[in-house]
Amino acid sequence: MNKVINLKKELSLEEVIDQASINFESIEDGMDVLSFCAGIRSLGLSNRDTQPKKLSNYIRSGYLQVQLIASTVLHQYKGDAGISRDDLYDSICEVFPMTTYANFRKILRIGVDSEIFIRTRSSKDSRRTLYSISDEMVKPICAYFLSILSGFGNLYSATVPGGLSYEDTIKLFNRMGKSIQG
Repeated sequence: MNKVINLKKELSLEEVIDQASINFESIEDGMDVLSFCAGIRSLGLSNRDTQPKKLSNYIRSGYLQVQLIASTVLHQYKGDAGISRDDLYDSICEVFPMTTYANFRKILRIGVDSEIFIRTRSSKDSRRTLYSISDEMVKPICAYFLSILSGFGNLYSATVPGGLSYEDTIKLFNRMGKSIQG
């Protein structure tokens, strides 16, 4: 039996941010956005089998909006100019299997109309439309995600009645990290 050897080089955090097709003002902005999007996507994927199957579209649309942004941004971290609508829908369905195509298109259209996403033609296939985060949204997204990340530790520790000390919160974060590593 022949073994396949994986020669794919792992990239450093700075290399991932540098190769992204998003124009970040700083490495820190790129790290903030990447950590938030990766976290949101991971939480969604880890929870997909336990989600209620009949959430209303109204409730789900907020989650769908965040997942649209996270999926698009994560795709752009690969260095691609954008993501096709079909690939974006497939990405969303991995997290929210019951998402209708009509609801997905409605939320995506609202994002385009609000200039959160921009549409461009693919250079590889002129019949394909690519969606990407608009340059005007990079700074607001960075500020928004940073504010969420900076408050997360306080909110996390406050979920325990009486709160948690900073040290105990760090202990729990480390425990989560060890669980991820296996």
